[in-house]
Amino acid sequence: MSSLKPNKKIAQGCKVSLNILARYYGLKSEENIEEFVLFPSEDIDAYSGQILFEENIENDEFFIGIQFGHKIYQEFENESIISLNSLAVVAEETSHFKLITDSVLAKSNLSKLEIETLGEIDRFLCLMHWNFENNLHKIERNWQNLHQICDEVFQGKRFKENKNPLYVDAEALAFKHLRQAFAKEWDSTHFNFAIPDKQACHYLTDLRKMILRA
Repeated sequence: MSSLKPNKKIAQGCKVSLNILARYYGLKSEENIEEFVLFPSEDIDAYSGQILFEENIENDEFFIGIQFGHKIYQEFENESIISLNSLAVVAEETSHFKLITDSVLAKSNLSKLEIETLGEIDRFLCLMHWNFENNLHKIERNWQNLHQICDEVFQGKRFKENKNPLYVDAEALAFKHLRQAFAKEWDSTHFNFAIPDKQACHYLTDLRKMILRA
């Protein structure tokens, strides 16, 4: 990976996302995620992201990097209010980065459905707590309850044109797990987004461990 760095603001966004996830899953990260954010690529959609991963089993080493389309980089660089889509993409790719890294280190195998399902869950968590965790960038929505986020996240339309059922299945599984994780507060009129929900922490930690076969 090049020693040159992309703009620090989007790397900071990845770091904030990872911090939110760490509070739910009790993650201890030795790697500095900012070191793995690559320059934007013209080969992907301007408003999307991707994980670049290559493993060399013979030498027991691997390469991993996070990359976003140029519009997301520009938004994080130039705006103090970022779109829900840009945050969702950053959160989801951060989730993929951490899960894949942990799976390689644990020598466990992941299915694409597991990766995408946890990505959907982690996107939800980052949308929940973002405005309380990040002073550099905010989203324009100040949520009152979990149903408001569901209206934005689980609309059933995101993958309508996608013939691959993987993403539809991942979204459905994520919704099921989130509803169980936040069962006590799911229908509450007001939710405290300043702190993680303890019951959800226990449920989601067990879920992530199960995915990693840890």
